[in-house]
Amino acid sequence: MSSNKNRLYIALYPSGVVGNEERRFHWAFLIGPKAEKSVVPGVRYHVKNMYMGGWQYEEKGVDDVRSTNTLLARFVIGKVEDERRLIDLLRNLPVVNGDPNWRCRSWIAKALTEIAKDGKCVGTSELNWGHIEAFARQYVAQKTAAGRYATAEDLLKPKPTYDLLGRKETVP
Repeated sequence: MSSNKNRLYIALYPSGVVGNEERRFHWAFLIGPKAEKSVVPGVRYHVKNMYMGGWQYEEKGVDDVRSTNTLLARFVIGKVEDERRLIDLLRNLPVVNGDPNWRCRSWIAKALTEIAKDGKCVGTSELNWGHIEAFARQYVAQKTAAGRYATAEDLLKPKPTYDLLGRKETVP
């Protein structure tokens, strides 16, 4: 067993929605290597609202999972055991259009349920959506209150990262 398995992250981005705390963030998955050096390529998996085109699934390579455009924070939630299986699972999740209550967080919650049911695409993991969502919101609120996103210089740094498996912050 390799101890350098890719990691599955939950990533939070600002959604652009003001005045609605539940819709304040855009939620996505990132997959990247455990060992992070100066630049850490990876892939983002999410659904995005194309407005007139509705919700669409997207997977996109990113130059550096530590600092994708507008990323606020990321959270290690799993050690990837079978990446192909995980990606297939994400690709085959339903994307719902026509339901005004369905959005990116709905897709993430469903994905976590299906990953847990599958039992083979990730090993050690934290897949409880209620815990992840509450912790992530509180963590980003603390970072915001502390001024972590206040300067252009801060925005260029690797973003705050918390390992929910080891229960520790790995990037402040």
